[in-house]
Amino acid sequence: MSDILSIGLSGLQAAQLGLATSSENISNSSTPGYVLERPVYQEADGQYSGSGYVGGGVQTATIQRAYSQYLTSALNNAQSTNSSLNASYQLATQLNNLIGSPTGGIASAITAVFTGLQAISTNAADVATRQSAISDAQTLVDQINQAGQQYSSIRASINTQLQSTVSQVNQYSQQIAQLNTEIASATAQGQPPNQLLDTRDQVVANLSQLVGVQVVQNSNGYSLFLGNGQPLVVGSQNFNLTTEVSASDPSEMDVAYQGLPGATTPPQQLSSAALTGGTIGGLLSFRSGTLDPAEAQLGAIATSFAAQLNAQNALGLTLGGTEGGDLISVGAPNVINNAKNTGDATLDVSLTDPESPPSDDYTLSFDGTNYTLTDKTTGQAVGSGTSIDDALSGSGLSATVNGTMNAGDSFTIQPTRGALDSFALVTSDPSAIAAASPIVGTAATTNTGSATITQSVGSAPGFVVPSTPTTISYQAPASPGQPGTLSGFAPGSTVTVTVPGSNTPVTSTIDGSGNATPPVQYDPSLGATVSITNPDGSDLSGVSFTLSGKPDDGDSFTLASNVGGTKDGTNALAMSNLTSSTAMSSSTLTNAYANYINGVGNTVGQLKASTTSQASLVSQLTSQQQSVQGVNLDEEAANLMQYQQLYQANSKVIQTAATLFQTLLGIFQ
Repeated sequence: MSDILSIGLSGLQAAQLGLATSSENISNSSTPGYVLERPVYQEADGQYSGSGYVGGGVQTATIQRAYSQYLTSALNNAQSTNSSLNASYQLATQLNNLIGSPTGGIASAITAVFTGLQAISTNAADVATRQSAISDAQTLVDQINQAGQQYSSIRASINTQLQSTVSQVNQYSQQIAQLNTEIASATAQGQPPNQLLDTRDQVVANLSQLVGVQVVQNSNGYSLFLGNGQPLVVGSQNFNLTTEVSASDPSEMDVAYQGLPGATTPPQQLSSAALTGGTIGGLLSFRSGTLDPAEAQLGAIATSFAAQLNAQNALGLTLGGTEGGDLISVGAPNVINNAKNTGDATLDVSLTDPESPPSDDYTLSFDGTNYTLTDKTTGQAVGSGTSIDDALSGSGLSATVNGTMNAGDSFTIQPTRGALDSFALVTSDPSAIAAASPIVGTAATTNTGSATITQSVGSAPGFVVPSTPTTISYQAPASPGQPGTLSGFAPGSTVTVTVPGSNTPVTSTIDGSGNATPPVQYDPSLGATVSITNPDGSDLSGVSFTLSGKPDDGDSFTLASNVGGTKDGTNALAMSNLTSSTAMSSSTLTNAYANYINGVGNTVGQLKASTTSQASLVSQLTSQQQSVQGVNLDEEAANLMQYQQLYQANSKVIQTAATLFQTLLGIFQ
């Protein structure tokens, strides 16, 4: 009877544990990170008797979690990637909303400036028209400056998010280390502490959404490592991250490895390879792959606009009759000495062609022998050599070093990123617009041919137009169908003839006797633009004119100073025609701006598609994990009924044992 009673009691206890476990599952069915639990039963040891071993009932070996390490790791990795994509997508969307449409905003402001200049070309003496053009230019300046402020605001937001996220990473890594200790202590008692294990797995999942980590399970618990293998958690020890001002760009924060809490060694900056995945990886990826390149690209557009406009304005005469100057100012390329440099070198950088500047940021490094120029967006070396000139060859940059660079020193070069903040009007004086051409070209009244001279403009800054007019004469060819020649150019001059549609101009030099080598040819069937330079500046220089039509032999054309040409708008027309100039990397300014907008938009589209795809993967893995680890309420309801019946049956066994005992007692009474 005692055996029957003990067997019944063991079954009763097993049923109670089953009921308690199912109740726990039901209560935590909506608890994040909770893993389904199941009692694991085993037969109790039997007792030997002459008739064989008599069973001792049932005992509960353990309460087991329905845990899948494979699915949990896969889900954590997927969530880490999803968090990274989400962080990039949200910021890219914000940037896309700020910069507007390809045809609006800055693009329309650029068009308005050129439209204003075109209006001046037809009414150059009207001050109101000039003032309107200046106002249009100021609007463009304001919009570009505002864009610079928006980029700075997003960059500051990224810095703040990095600081906050790194703080959370440190909290989670500390919590995981503490849980490792508590789990090890509890496990030593013989049973797994399921509640602590659930908590640790949930903290690891939370951490994975902040930064990509590799999880290794060993006898000391969980060990977590960054992408470059540096540990965040090893057993009961946690290692901290920190943020610090970037040594290569003070406007940005870097994530650095600090080590054990309280460590006094300088933090070690982490590369992007160490910080893939999670919110941190997404923030850094967006900043280096989208934000910085986009700002540099817009800065290149602003730089090219200013360079082209200033160059053309310098070829004309202002309302006061003086040579035109700069209308727009843009700062020089930013050069940042890396804070970890040990040498005393400083670097002066300039653009070799401001009208077509580079639109990438670079790092110039020195290893003690070679200089290397690296594109910061792609991470690829674009030039190297034993001299800086070799390293910068073909980059659109030139530089001089003052002082000494030591091995390991580097400089960050931002050719155009600072243009958005430094873009400004040089003057608000409407008379400063050099609308007039410095020369006037006229055909002699005695000409008998049909040739005309048009578009007499300056062609190079510092043009010279002497007070004495220059007369250019045409000599017909000896044989019909051949080109004629032009003469009358000052000795020492260089004459360049460009035929429409040709990319190979012909340059002639004029000797001391006025003879040209080769002859300056003019084909009446094609027309030509003729540019004149004089190295010593003693005669007509830095000007050009266009001939069209067929002159007769002996016809002549006069090039004279445009004295009092306040109503001439030839150069203003040339400035307005810059709207179709492809000087900037074979693209017009408005097309370049449209490409810039579309580039950001394409990035948003790609990130959206990737985010949607990754979210679907996370959903699938979550469903798979929950099918193993999650609570099924229908199943638990069935389990409750099963354990209830088990409880009732074992209660009946105990009742039977009690009845038998009472019967035996009655026999002896």
